[in-house]
Amino acid sequence: MTSALPSAITSLNDRQWLDTLINSIDNPVIAGVEFPGFPPEELQATFVGSSNKTALQEAYHFYHFLKVRSAMADNPVSDQSRFLDFGCGWGRFLRFFWKDIEEANLYGCDTNKMILETCQSLNVPGQLDKIEPRGQLPYADGFFDHAMAYSVFTHLPEAIHLHWMKELARVTRPSSIICLTLEPRRFIDFVSEVPQDADNAWYRKLSVHKPNVPQYHRDFDDGRMVFMPTNAGHEEIYGDAVVPLSFIENHWQPWFDIETYLDDPEQFWQAVLVVKRTAATF
Repeated sequence: MTSALPSAITSLNDRQWLDTLINSIDNPVIAGVEFPGFPPEELQATFVGSSNKTALQEAYHFYHFLKVRSAMADNPVSDQSRFLDFGCGWGRFLRFFWKDIEEANLYGCDTNKMILETCQSLNVPGQLDKIEPRGQLPYADGFFDHAMAYSVFTHLPEAIHLHWMKELARVTRPSSIICLTLEPRRFIDFVSEVPQDADNAWYRKLSVHKPNVPQYHRDFDDGRMVFMPTNAGHEEIYGDAVVPLSFIENHWQPWFDIETYLDDPEQFWQAVLVVKRTAATF
């Protein structure tokens, strides 16, 4: 477990906190507190596409957005908020919320055993839990006040998407806020432009789907999720998913109300969705 943060750190504003986390890359002890370590740069990039300072700067915008939108939805993040990072990877968001939320109230889960063990070896704050692709979240009903899923539902086929949506609904209390990302329609346009001979292995996998782009556009415009298998051997549980807002409207209700949907590539590469848990039960 990491040490509790002193008031000199918890009183920092969000931008100052970003600078502190960046400083911790090379200086792991700040104000007498040992900060979590960082995985090798290649491992960081494997999970989030960037590493170290760049990865933190990218995460900062989503972290700050979640806090602002939660406050606007009358459920601000506080030190007593129970917070879940669904698909926590190497724990970059848990580091950010460590300033705002008591460590005992921070939770992260992932299907990847190796990355959770990496988090633990680096002293990433919070309770970390291994989950199965079609399993259940190991938390009580109505447990969380806030949850996030950054670049998770961008990879799930419809059945798995709906399964985890219902699990998130189960473990969040009424009025809780969930902030997540979705691939918008412009991702289909991106696929249409991917070169087949690209050096990037992910690009090559996406390029296989280029002939289907016209149908993908039609499906998206009709409110259907578009799923492109891009992970050999795991096609039933993981790939690249493009999710229309109308799909969310049709399938996430009555458990969630949409607070915000932002598709602005100047701010985020993926679209960002904020939903509030209703009082509906299963």
